[in-house]
Amino acid sequence: MLYALLKYYLYGLARIILWRHKPAVIGITGSVGKTSARDAVYTVLSMRFSVWRGVGEKNYNNEIGVPLVILGARHHGRNLIGWIGVFFVFLGRLFSGSYPKLLILEMGVDHPGDMEYLTKLAPPAISLITGFGSIPVHVEFFSGPEAVIAEKGKILNALAESGTAILNADDADVLMLKEKSRASVLTYGVSGAADVRIEEFQVLFRDTNGVKIPEGVVFKIRYQGALIPVRLFGALAKTQALAAAAGFCAGLAFGMNPVAIAEALAEFKPPPGRMQILKGNRHTVIIDDTYNAAPAAMEAALEALGSLPAKRKIAVLGDMLELGSYTEEAHRRIGEMIPRSANILFTVGARSRFIEEEALRSGFPESQTRHMDDSREVESVLRPMLEPGDLVLVKGGQGMRMERVVEAIMVEPEKAHELLVRQSVDWKRKI
Repeated sequence: MLYALLKYYLYGLARIILWRHKPAVIGITGSVGKTSARDAVYTVLSMRFSVWRGVGEKNYNNEIGVPLVILGARHHGRNLIGWIGVFFVFLGRLFSGSYPKLLILEMGVDHPGDMEYLTKLAPPAISLITGFGSIPVHVEFFSGPEAVIAEKGKILNALAESGTAILNADDADVLMLKEKSRASVLTYGVSGAADVRIEEFQVLFRDTNGVKIPEGVVFKIRYQGALIPVRLFGALAKTQALAAAAGFCAGLAFGMNPVAIAEALAEFKPPPGRMQILKGNRHTVIIDDTYNAAPAAMEAALEALGSLPAKRKIAVLGDMLELGSYTEEAHRRIGEMIPRSANILFTVGARSRFIEEEALRSGFPESQTRHMDDSREVESVLRPMLEPGDLVLVKGGQGMRMERVVEAIMVEPEKAHELLVRQSVDWKRKI
């Protein structure tokens, strides 16, 4: 009852703000890569326009969070006084003369009906769909993957004919939605079918004490016959190039020059916990991908790990959550990838047992596997075994708190609050 009251209270305040200021809304959805795409879009558009993408480290993408982004307010948990105070934030925004012209909103879907609710609240001028994968996250709450895709695809239904749909051409399920859009469509990806195509992708390295450390990527974007070079500092995976390509499309949709867009993307940095490169103890390198773990994102992270040079490749993988009846299948698919991606495997949580089992079945040596029930148990085993030149991927569902592993093995744990996810007081209080 109280949740419903809060939901409609925030909905009403947010609708008034949108009516008053009339910003153009860029709505972003998908099962993977939403936040990276959001930040790439922001990086590009903020070079020319007044843009807002929300406040703080949290990704507010549901029926409570989206209104909070619109209001520029924060979540107050169980603090009734804090929620009352949101009204005064609302008043400040209502009479502000500096509300942004563009508003970037992540639109997540946890249950049927969520997308219709969010697009009714904030009808998008641009709808961006990043990707689904074969088993989308939150499928636990739907009849199957097709139902998740159909629900998220409704973000296109809210577009006017004058709007723009931006779609990932590398995901067949996303590209299929192209036919359902009455708005103009821009596609991006590595695929030859993409309007904005990524070519000549390369990872850049620097040599430190004999250890190759990834420091960024370079690639070219082919658009309307032209090849435009792009460099992303601090990136290492094609998924980050895809986010940049999504940002490129957003810039085009708002009439920006392609060369200016590429120059803007040089400022794009991966958000914390999304394939971020960190220095590890004993001259090791950490790939911190701990924000969350959808199956498609886990697969992409392992592909990146497998493609990079290292003395040893260590995968520390926690459970993937909210997959319902697809839990075992999704984890076993990850297990099949382990022999070609890693030399040492740590699994964390009950569900990740399926990863370990399938890895062993696929020929991975049992002597190179370790299983823990909790992320806090990893440090005592992993830290002493690290050797110079090791590359360590850490990833798992949000509830597995895999950032604890990263903090335990990073060179500068005192900077955890700057570099890692879930470092707020509220998160630190949680078990």
